[in-house]
Amino acid sequence: MRILIPRPAYLKQLTSLQEADTVAVITGVRRCGKSTLLKLYEAWLLENGVDSAQIVSVNFESMMFDDLRDPVHLHRFIAEAIDSRAFDQFYLLVDEAQEIDEWARAINSLRASFPLKICVTGSNSRLFAGEGVTYLSGRYVELKMYPLSLSEFERFRAVYPGSDRFLSGDLYPESDESLFRAFMTEGSFPAVALAKSSEVVDALLGGIVDSVVTRDVMQRGGIENTSMFRRVAQFLFDNIGSEVSAHKVASTLKSTGYSVTANTVDRYINLMCDAFVLYRCPRYDIRGRERLRTNPKYYVVDPGLRNAFLGERPRDFGHVLENLVFIELLRRGYEVTVGRVDGKEIDFVAVSHKEKVYVQVSQSLIDENVRKRELAPLLAVRDAYPKYVLSLDAIDYSHDGIVHLSVQEFLKGRSL
Repeated sequence: MRILIPRPAYLKQLTSLQEADTVAVITGVRRCGKSTLLKLYEAWLLENGVDSAQIVSVNFESMMFDDLRDPVHLHRFIAEAIDSRAFDQFYLLVDEAQEIDEWARAINSLRASFPLKICVTGSNSRLFAGEGVTYLSGRYVELKMYPLSLSEFERFRAVYPGSDRFLSGDLYPESDESLFRAFMTEGSFPAVALAKSSEVVDALLGGIVDSVVTRDVMQRGGIENTSMFRRVAQFLFDNIGSEVSAHKVASTLKSTGYSVTANTVDRYINLMCDAFVLYRCPRYDIRGRERLRTNPKYYVVDPGLRNAFLGERPRDFGHVLENLVFIELLRRGYEVTVGRVDGKEIDFVAVSHKEKVYVQVSQSLIDENVRKRELAPLLAVRDAYPKYVLSLDAIDYSHDGIVHLSVQEFLKGRSL
């Protein structure tokens, strides 16, 4: 029996869309929990008075629905499914909607033809590319989903701890430190958090690499030179948090004997971003108040996926921390850029409809020279928006209006 562990923040977002005449589109990397969220949503509907006969589910992960990739067949299927049911309202749940030919046109036709509230999932941002999506223009709301946050990760492990997650011989829960280390190394995919052993973790991560990188990127992108793609991906995964350009990647690979064009590298990067494997973080000139077009940074959706692809890199601890903070800021709904001011760099400028904050991330601030280096960019910003520095230190290094916070506490949900 499949365990459905609640993810209340996402379910709350999804249920809040019920009153609007819009299609809810749940997007995110494959295996991050979108299908489970659909099941949680279905359970919520049933608990709130919706009859099971009002709910129609289509899952394109299952071969039994292959015929419904044809929009005409899908339309006919829905018409027949609700024709004999005496209800004024129905709910259509579609998993992996990008599998439908002209998906936006098909979904909009269903929305316009039947009394349906529609919720779909998708594992590729190409859902919103091209002219086809204009059929749903103004008629959909995107819910962006990510793998588990640290607080969710801890809750998953507490609900269903694996056999080797305990101290030998005694049923004591993991310490905060060991949980955090597992979060940074094994990653935050739900299935990984529920794994019973390190061997299962390795097998699951290998499967995720295969389904996400091989299936959603290489196969869908029609990549023939798979070895070159893997080298490009390895370079990007190995350089998270560093300024990267397609020309730089191509030049670096050429210097080691591999010939690839910048255009090809750029295409590979876009495919990984489309599949939510990588996230692009552009640079922002704080003084000039404009985005810079050159050399963005890239971050990976999950550290476990990165480690499965590269092998664990202990020396990258600081970059992994920075990566985790970036994803957490996205999870909280911020638009995130890298700040530049007077030649200095602020790790993140995070903006939402409510606020703007500056965030610097460091493994440790104990060394005075490191502390000065990390605080200097924040001190160079003269506006009144909140400024934070996050580290693993237990000592409070708040200084001159800059608030110091624990990285772990922030990742567990502490507000900025």
